[in-house]
Amino acid sequence: MNRLLLFALTGSLLFSGCASTAKAPPDPSVQRLQAQQGYDELDREMGDSKPLDIESSTAPIVATPSSPTRVVSQPTVVARPSQPAIVKTSVGQMPTLMVLPAAKAKEAQDILVIQNEPSTKAMMEAINAFLTQKQYEVKSLDGQGALDELIQMQQEIAGEEEDFSYLASLALGADIYLTFSGNVQGDMVVAEINAYETATARLLGSQTSEVKNNSGSNANMRALTQSAARKAMPGLEKKIQAYWNADQKNGVQYKAVIHIKGSYSESQTEDLHDVVLNTLKSIFNKVSVNSMTSKTIDMIVYADPQKYADSHEVYSAIRNSLKSTASISKKNISRKLLLMDLQ
Repeated sequence: MNRLLLFALTGSLLFSGCASTAKAPPDPSVQRLQAQQGYDELDREMGDSKPLDIESSTAPIVATPSSPTRVVSQPTVVARPSQPAIVKTSVGQMPTLMVLPAAKAKEAQDILVIQNEPSTKAMMEAINAFLTQKQYEVKSLDGQGALDELIQMQQEIAGEEEDFSYLASLALGADIYLTFSGNVQGDMVVAEINAYETATARLLGSQTSEVKNNSGSNANMRALTQSAARKAMPGLEKKIQAYWNADQKNGVQYKAVIHIKGSYSESQTEDLHDVVLNTLKSIFNKVSVNSMTSKTIDMIVYADPQKYADSHEVYSAIRNSLKSTASISKKNISRKLLLMDLQ
């Protein structure tokens, strides 16, 4: 009995001793704290004072045998669908056009009669439709008011100008004017269209096209003339655009006519001419003289559109620049024409 009791007591003591010497499992929070302190110390040694958050899912730790390395995940970049390019139209920079029949008119009133003749009207409608579809601004000579302006323009510009297409484009402010004509040659319907720069009346380009008449005397001549006109326009438009893009580098063109009032000697007139031209050449890109008499200075002014937005600003620049020499007053100003008096 005593032996059994002693054996039991001994086993109990052995068990208690083992239990007392067994190590408790490590505390995870303590391990994390120790690890973070170690990494903080490493960062300070490397010059990085910002503590590392080892529990952040966006900054996982990758350990190597030599040294721990911190890998920071990059923010996710979401690719946006590409947007179509925005193409800016240049409607505001495109020339303003005017279309008139090429037939010579003896009087200004004759233009309205000619352009309302059926075949002429058909061609004009086809050309205007092409231009408006291309988003050009198209001026038209229509009504007594426009006709009165044209007659006044004829009287004020030298009094002898008989090219009413040129005068009309000046009066209504077109940058370029087109003249057209049509005729029948055998079984072909022919259209010829010319383009001119308004301020100088310079020919910019011509285009001729033909359409075959397959219906003989029963042909719809209106439709054929319109078809011929439409066929000519794409080629002529390319010539107009080439001129416009190249010429805009010199500046916007304005026809400026100065009427000299008062009596001046020949020497005084020449001095006045020199002062006017030299002054205007100093403020504009270019000045080209059409004609110069004792009573008139007719010229083309090339103005920088960044400095002078329109004809009114061009007029103000002329008036102010010559103020110390003479008094300038306006008689008539349109989009492309400046008529002034000097005294």
